[in-house]
Amino acid sequence: MRAFLGIEVTDEVRAALSALRRELERCRARVRWVRPENVHVTLKFLGEVNGETAAQVGAVMEEAAGGGPFRFAVEGLGTFPPRGKPRVIWAGVSDGADAVSRLQARLEKGLQPIGFRKEQNFVPHLTIGRVKSPKNAEKLLPAIEGHAGTMFGWCTAAEMVLFESTLTPQGSVYSTVVKQAL
Repeated sequence: MRAFLGIEVTDEVRAALSALRRELERCRARVRWVRPENVHVTLKFLGEVNGETAAQVGAVMEEAAGGGPFRFAVEGLGTFPPRGKPRVIWAGVSDGADAVSRLQARLEKGLQPIGFRKEQNFVPHLTIGRVKSPKNAEKLLPAIEGHAGTMFGWCTAAEMVLFESTLTPQGSVYSTVVKQAL
């Protein structure tokens, strides 16, 4: 299965990002937008894993938990890469980003012994779109920059989730494999 670890966000944050998406769509850039129900904070993309590895990941999740729930703010927009032609459009995590990063670091530490490479320069964020072509990107960038400080809402992270991502012609479908309370 194709899998990743993440934190779910509130319906209010998803609704705010959906409204923003409608605004950005007016730029007519070629972007594959993430469906609102799929928006989340990614802690670690794992790629293809089998059942045995998924069980090991579940054990790592249990070990990484224990810090308790925490709140974080979803605020501002940006792109990866931060300069040049954008490939990914994201909403940022501001207040609480340190707690997200600490959780991600604990996961990284536990995942390395079972064969996952350490991610360099983790930036807590919510991917909202992937740019498919440079067409009209010059219109998209000022719109993104105009929302550098926009507040989309607050979330409480009470659990982390191991998701399975199934690719379909209509886009990815995520299903929960394991939930672990923080």
